[in-house]
Amino acid sequence: MSAPAEVRTQPEVGAVAPTTIRALTGLRAVAAVWGVLFHYRFDLLTLVPAAEPLAPLMAAGYLGVDVFFVLSGFVLAYTYGDRLGRWAPREAGAFVQNRVARVWPAHVVTLHLDLLQAVVVGTLGVGAGGHRRTVSAYLQNLTMTHSWWNDRPSFNAPAWSISAEWAAYLACPLLLLGLARVRRPVTAALAATGLFAVLMTVFALWALPNGNVPHAGMLRIAVEFTAGLLLLRVHQHHPRWLPHLTPLVVVGVVAAVLLVPAARHGYWLAPALGLLVLLVSVDDGPVARLLGRPGIVFWGEASYCLYLTHLLLSPGLHAVVEPREVAGAPLVVRLLVLALYVAALGAAAVLLRRAVEVPARRLLRSRT
Repeated sequence: MSAPAEVRTQPEVGAVAPTTIRALTGLRAVAAVWGVLFHYRFDLLTLVPAAEPLAPLMAAGYLGVDVFFVLSGFVLAYTYGDRLGRWAPREAGAFVQNRVARVWPAHVVTLHLDLLQAVVVGTLGVGAGGHRRTVSAYLQNLTMTHSWWNDRPSFNAPAWSISAEWAAYLACPLLLLGLARVRRPVTAALAATGLFAVLMTVFALWALPNGNVPHAGMLRIAVEFTAGLLLLRVHQHHPRWLPHLTPLVVVGVVAAVLLVPAARHGYWLAPALGLLVLLVSVDDGPVARLLGRPGIVFWGEASYCLYLTHLLLSPGLHAVVEPREVAGAPLVVRLLVLALYVAALGAAAVLLRRAVEVPARRLLRSRT
C-alpha cells in the first residue's frame, strides 16, 4: 500500500471550513487498515486460515492509497476552497507551510529509522527489485521528491505516496483557483468521471501490459487528488437521494473485490472509491454513524503514523515470532501472536503521533 496522505477533516490555522466531517476521518482508518492488511495478509492467513475467504479483499488493500488520494483532494478543497479560490499568494504560502508541518516530521523520523535498520542489517545500496537505499535516494526522501523521479521503492517503501502527495500539495493552490471557476456540480461530476476514465484507460493500455500497475503513483495522485477537489462541488449541491446510495456502494465494492478477480488488479474500482468518499461526506445514515464513532475516528487520526510505521516493524516482529513457525500451534497460541502484531503496530502508530506528528505540527505550522 501506500498512502496515506494527510486528509485533515478539521480546520487548522489558515483554513476555513464550516464543520468537521467525522465520518471521513473514520474512513481514513478503514483505508489505512486495508493497506496494512495488504502487507500482512500472508501472516494473517498463516495464523488464521479461516480468514481465507477474505484473501481477495486483503489482496486489494493497495487501493487504500487511492482512497487517501481522493480524500486528500476533497478535504483540502473543503477546508481551503474559499480561501484559496482567489489569488492569494500569502494564503498559498501558509497552506504549503501547513502541509510541510503535517507530513514532513513523521516522514523524516521514519526515514531515519529505516536508514538505521538498513545499516544494522546491511541493506544499504540497491537491493532486490531495485529497492534503493543510496545517498541520492536519501536526499530525495528528505525533500519528499523520491517518487517524482523513480518508481522504485526507496527507504521506507510506503513513503512513496507521501512524495506523491507533496507534489499535489504544491499544485493545490493553483488547482483550487481552477475549481473556483467550476460552478455547476454536473460539470464537476463529469470532469471527475473523465479523469477516472483517463486513469483506467492508461492502466489498461500501458500499466497492465507492461507490469507497471504498482508504479503509476504520480498518475494516480494527479487523477484522484484532482477528482477529489471536483467532488466538493457535488457535495455542496448534491441531490437528496444521493446519501441513500452509500450502503449499496459499500456492498458493491466489497462484493466486486471478493467475487470479480479483475476488480482486484488495477484501478477498475477507482471511480467507485471516489464515489464512496463523496457518499460518506454527505451521508448521515448507519455507515456515516459507524465511521464517526470515537474509536474509529481515533484510529483515523492515527492513520498516517500507522501507514508510515507498519512495514518498519515487520522485520522485528518476524524476528520475535515467525507466523510460519507457529502455524501448527493451537488456535489460542496463533491468536496471541496475532494480538502481539496488532498491539505492536497500534502502539508504534500512537507513539509516533503523540511524540512527533502532533507536537511538530503545532511547532511548524503557519500562524497566519
